[in-house]
Amino acid sequence: MTPKLSIFSITFNHAPFIRQALESILTQRVSFDYEIVVGDDCSTDGMRAILEEYQRRFPDRIKPIFRDKNVGMMRNVVETLNQCQGDYIACLEGDDYWTDPDKLQLQVDFMDQNPGCALCHHRVAHIASPGETVIREFPASRFRAPRSEPHWLAILNYIQTCSVVFRRKWMPSFDEEFLSLKLGDWPLFALLSERGSIEYLDRTMAHYRVHAGNSWNNRAADYKLRAMEGMAQYLLPRVSDETKPLWRDMLVALALKDLFLAIRTLSPPKISDRLNFFFAQSARLGKPFWLFTRLWPYYKAHYLSV
Repeated sequence: MTPKLSIFSITFNHAPFIRQALESILTQRVSFDYEIVVGDDCSTDGMRAILEEYQRRFPDRIKPIFRDKNVGMMRNVVETLNQCQGDYIACLEGDDYWTDPDKLQLQVDFMDQNPGCALCHHRVAHIASPGETVIREFPASRFRAPRSEPHWLAILNYIQTCSVVFRRKWMPSFDEEFLSLKLGDWPLFALLSERGSIEYLDRTMAHYRVHAGNSWNNRAADYKLRAMEGMAQYLLPRVSDETKPLWRDMLVALALKDLFLAIRTLSPPKISDRLNFFFAQSARLGKPFWLFTRLWPYYKAHYLSV
């Protein structure tokens, strides 16, 4: 029988954390059937043995995908998502965990009652690892409205992946260009928002673990800029005419941020190169660079959110 919900999880060297993640799923109080699809990208820390143990204990529930070689995060994401069969897909990476046993029931009930909702998410606590000290709650308060504004995702990703449940029938097809991106969750959420609303439940129901192995938090600023530029360029031909200007604004804002980073290096050749790129990007996208009021929401979201 097709499950109502699939839990999508990707892992790579998450052996210290995966038991807590799986137990936080298995202790959920739900009235529907679900499956747990875990894509392990050839971990080298004993992950496979732990997943095999859980598969023996819960053979009808846990469906691991084992790889003989590392395929990379994006291919792992896509191939694991494509194995999910549920009407809805919940996301939980192997180093995070859920803290509320009613989380899945609350979100599935909400999705059932709101057929126009493409994705719902909730508040998450960021915790330091090692230890369980709460660093902050996410998203920032200004992004906790019951229904998201259309332009928010073109400013920053205010959705924590471990909080997400989305409608599988609206999941986009993933092409080779998607596989070349450095970000998977953010463009997925943006494409889902083209199909339906993004809605928020104001309840803390998960912990996102901040640790040395995080694939995004520990990246250099330049890497993050290139990743976001690639994502915005990918989305431009795939979003509606109403939202295209928002992603063009983002590209200009990123070019400006790139210029500011260059200025901090005090390298005249780099500053000149980034200044020329900023002017060229503004002209190419039809976004006059002197209209800085248009870039204010981007600046405020990244530097002034509380």
